Amino acid sequence: MTAAEPNALSYLARRGVAAQWRGFLRALVETLDANLDAASRDALLRAVGARFATLTPLPACAGLAELEARVNEALAAADWGWAEIALDPNDRALVVTHCAAPLVATGADPSGGWVGAVLEGLYGTWFGAQPGAEPSLVPRRTGSRPGVILLRYGRG
Repeated sequence: MTAAEPNALSYLARRGVAAQWRGFLRALVETLDANLDAASRDALLRAVGARFATLTPLPACAGLAELEARVNEALAAADWGWAEIALDPNDRALVVTHCAAPLVATGADPSGGWVGAVLEGLYGTWFGAQPGAEPSLVPRRTGSRPGVILLRYGRG
């Protein structure tokens, strides 16, 4: 399956969250939304993603292909979809296409896009722990479509 199959990805993303956690996650994110502004909520969710990454560390990787393989092993273990990681040589950045991330809709966020902040923290910690990583770089969401979240990891 590729990132070009949005209906399948959207289905997998919804299915990837066990029934016993859907209501809890929706209540949690809606509570965060009710008590925090969007920037504060996203900062907290990035911190959660970073903490999750420290609990599931990646080994040092020798190249991009190995990094993508290790990321996908960790994501598969958590049933969090998969990632395609590419280098944009013009922009000197890594481009992450995260497919079938766990999707839990909320009243204010029917697409479940809030998980993008979690992924920013997750990838930032994983990538930042790799040999030669630049500590000041952080991944940022650049877009999304059903079942897919796009992130960029580079300067600027």
